[in-house]
Amino acid sequence: MIWTRKESRDAFRRGQGIVEFALVLPIFLLLLFGAIELGRAYLDKHLLTNAAREGARVGTLPSSTEPDVTSIIDDFLTDAGMTAGSWQTSVVVRDSGGTERAGGLAGAQAGDRVYVTVTYNFNVLVGSIVPGLQGGIQLRGNCVFRRE
Repeated sequence: MIWTRKESRDAFRRGQGIVEFALVLPIFLLLLFGAIELGRAYLDKHLLTNAAREGARVGTLPSSTEPDVTSIIDDFLTDAGMTAGSWQTSVVVRDSGGTERAGGLAGAQAGDRVYVTVTYNFNVLVGSIVPGLQGGIQLRGNCVFRRE
């Protein structure tokens, strides 16, 4: 079979489309999976902030203790579907001048600030594909309420 000039040009264009697709596909997939990972990280950050808010709310009550705050945060994040024990909780009480109270919630007085921080190591699913994202990224949720 002898190809005419038009047929060879059409065959070349079909091959060009395949090459362009092969060049664009990895970039498209990288953007797609990056958007998915960003959404997952934002969801976890939002959950951590809400958990810290719940813990700080409990920490403002006059009879509350650090285990009460930690228990509320653990229940909140476990109910949200996060793996139990994969986060760390910090409760710090400061007076109105900003000085940290030595006794924590046990020594807190009305008007003191209760700082609750929840830290979580977010595991990136596509970390093995994207250089520099191996392992995880530390996310943190913070909240400060005034003690009643």
